[in-house]
Amino acid sequence: MSKLKIGDVILKNNVIIAPMAGISDAGFRKVLNDIAKPGLIFTEMVNAHLLTTNDKTTEKELLKCDNFQNTGTQVFGSDEEEIVYSFQKLEKMGFKKINLNMGCPQPKIIKNGSGSALLPNTEFVEKILYRLKNILSDSTRISIKIRIGYKDFSDPEFYLNLANKYSLDFICVHGRTQEQIYGGSANWDIVSQLSFLPRNTDFIGNGDLFEPHDIIQKIKNSNLDGIMLARGVIGNPWLVSQTRELIQQGKISSVPDFFEVKSTLLEHLELLLENKGAITASMEINKFIKPYFKPFHNEKLAEKLNKIIVEKNLENKIELISSL
Repeated sequence: MSKLKIGDVILKNNVIIAPMAGISDAGFRKVLNDIAKPGLIFTEMVNAHLLTTNDKTTEKELLKCDNFQNTGTQVFGSDEEEIVYSFQKLEKMGFKKINLNMGCPQPKIIKNGSGSALLPNTEFVEKILYRLKNILSDSTRISIKIRIGYKDFSDPEFYLNLANKYSLDFICVHGRTQEQIYGGSANWDIVSQLSFLPRNTDFIGNGDLFEPHDIIQKIKNSNLDGIMLARGVIGNPWLVSQTRELIQQGKISSVPDFFEVKSTLLEHLELLLENKGAITASMEINKFIKPYFKPFHNEKLAEKLNKIIVEKNLENKIELISSL
């Protein structure tokens, strides 16, 4: 894999962090940057309707971005005017790498015609891309993220051709259909086949990227310009470093011990406190606690982690984590 260039920016490496609702907020992005420095990190996906209606919570979270060069953002929606307006607004806020979400499989997104539900609406999507390419500055880079199918639609090659036609910066393909959500396995045979087709845009592979050696095997079997990590980095930001080390050096050297993991969790919690306050921080850190300590799992530790998760008082929670 060669270095991934998006627009005029050559990424430090070709490992990208996906937009993840409830995960990739400013705090977790800082944890990832401090530990692993991914080539590009996306914010949480952004609701086009909320941006259009000037939702202050959405705007406040986006404005916590302190590095627009290496931070992208992603828009989801089903209304043409709202999507186009959102891209323009994000550009004015400073974002130069903006992705159109056609991959989210969650029912609450699908029912509104957004995410993967856009896939069959090929003319609608092409009209949006046409307008964006004619409205946005040349320095603002547009990309798309798709799944390989939704209901009767099973032609991801159409969107590769569309990415070529409009000279998009990249197309990211997740190897599942919408109906699978995150069940079963990502079909990397299809991802690989698509990656070898003629193209003038970068091709990013996504789906079931959890373990460095497996990731390298998927890379070897494909013609990728980069990979997009998602669930694999939840509680494991070292996956970025380990994957990069295996790509560049042929071996893994970044293996955190128990105390480094504990320190990282405490740092993550402190960032949540700083950005969202004590009550929210105490709740939101819970989804990360068990994933952080997964490599050290045993029954005694599991009991302690469960006690930490049910503890609502932030000071008590911090004390329990510190005593591990």
